Amino acid sequence: MATVVAKYLEALGGVDKIKNIKNATMTAEASFQGQVIEIKTISDAENSRLMQSMAVGGNVMQKTVLVDGKGQMMMMGQTQELPESAAGMLNSQTFLIPELYYEEIGFKSVYVGLEDMEGTQVHKLEVTSPEGMVINEYYSVESGLKLKSSSGNSGDVFYSDYQEVDGIKFPMLLTIKNPMLPIPLEAKIVSLRFNQSLTDADFQ
Repeated sequence: MATVVAKYLEALGGVDKIKNIKNATMTAEASFQGQVIEIKTISDAENSRLMQSMAVGGNVMQKTVLVDGKGQMMMMGQTQELPESAAGMLNSQTFLIPELYYEEIGFKSVYVGLEDMEGTQVHKLEVTSPEGMVINEYYSVESGLKLKSSSGNSGDVFYSDYQEVDGIKFPMLLTIKNPMLPIPLEAKIVSLRFNQSLTDADFQ
């Protein structure tokens, strides 16, 4: 199990480069029923903060913020505090590449075995969060890169089109398959920047 994750981290650019990422600002675009959805994420590992927003036509439809261990979701002008378990899950997303910090944040991984994923040999890991959520992760035997993660709650996410940004390989295309979605949603990352100057206003 440890060797699968180690190979993945090496394939991305190596542990030292990943540790140098203090924060990451990412913008993705997805097309849904003729509309463009803009998804922004700010992962601030240095200060354990996270901001995720979803906008259509410049209007923010949904925003999730994690600051000081407390999570909030804003939707249609309403703000609600997130339960501790949900805030705990968001904590892992303050890291752009949380796999390096799994042990530190209390995630447990078990190696399940080899599987065939549409003709590609993959290692399957079962990852359990401190809150008890189980995620299955699939890593290419050949390249070491993560190709898919799957959980009962949020469906499947496929990772592809890995490109190098400042020496770090990152998937620029995320394909989301979810029971709530009539068709798979393709989110293309159009901007990814590391170690930006962030302010409290970015997390409000």
